[in-house]
Amino acid sequence: MQEEDYVNIYKPESIVAEKRKRINRIKTAIIIIIMIMVLLPIILCIVLGLQVSRLQKNVNELMEMHGRIEQSIHTARGKENYAYAAEKPMNEKAEETGANQTGETAAADLLRKKLGVEDSVISGPALADAVDTFKTSVSEEGRYAGKTVYLTFDDGPSMYTDAILDILAEYNVKATFFVVGKTDDELKEAYRRIVEEGHTIGMHSYSHDYKQIYKSLEDFDKDFTKQWDLLYDIIGYRPKIYRFPGGSANQVNPDGMEKFIRYLNDQSVVYFDWNVVNKDATGVQYTKEELIDNVLTDVAKKKRSIVLMHDSSTKGTTVDSLPALIETLLSEGASLLPLTEDVPPIQQIEANSIE
Repeated sequence: MQEEDYVNIYKPESIVAEKRKRINRIKTAIIIIIMIMVLLPIILCIVLGLQVSRLQKNVNELMEMHGRIEQSIHTARGKENYAYAAEKPMNEKAEETGANQTGETAAADLLRKKLGVEDSVISGPALADAVDTFKTSVSEEGRYAGKTVYLTFDDGPSMYTDAILDILAEYNVKATFFVVGKTDDELKEAYRRIVEEGHTIGMHSYSHDYKQIYKSLEDFDKDFTKQWDLLYDIIGYRPKIYRFPGGSANQVNPDGMEKFIRYLNDQSVVYFDWNVVNKDATGVQYTKEELIDNVLTDVAKKKRSIVLMHDSSTKGTTVDSLPALIETLLSEGASLLPLTEDVPPIQQIEANSIE
């Protein structure tokens, strides 16, 4: 090593520069560590937030099942059977008119389906004569001749709503959807499709959280108003029919349901319970054949049937059972209609009993 190189290496400036490099490297490492410490919790929060969102959906489903199971337990202990409610006599003329109008169309579509022909093949007078003949044979032999059935679906919209609507459209049958609060764009479109295709949309609470909804009248009002406003923004009007989560005789609130019923009465909103169930919310994994039989067994006993079914993400078997259920009811003479605020309600606790 030359003397000049030796001197350069051990110059004070070189030592200072080397120290600065080391300090800069340390500073860079510290900054990177700090950034990691800041970003890591943010990333973990995002991941946990997504997990919580998924879990919340599962919790909602479990809460619904829990509520239904509680009702079954009350029934087993000898309390009122939640599946049956007081029935008001319907105006026979209005019922007959509505049933005939819907029955003509449904009978024609079912006849075409049975014959395997298109609309253009059998129409006009020929169709009318064929339908009259078909309806006469049904009325003479049908097990459900003269009966009116209202198919209702709770807890939607969901991933299955479009499939249900497709099936209803295939048979030209109108139903009733008691919906909860959903804000996804796809599910908002489901609200619109329900209305656009002539079905009735009713309210079933925004949150479907039993304990929160029935905690107080103020909480009930907040939930009700939130859903009313949501539906107004999406479909352009505020529905006038309602179904209480758990039914009007549920026992979630220890003080009873009177104040909530009075609230709906003051809003001129009609609430509907049910008197027939397919039992898709009992926690038992029924086959589609069993779900159908659960409905038909009770429909056979009643003049008017409001059938409780569910349109939620765990009710695929209900969707599978729907075509055969509808076809059996129609072919055996039943009239399938949607609920409206003018239909005399079936209620576990009658609204006019609350002052």
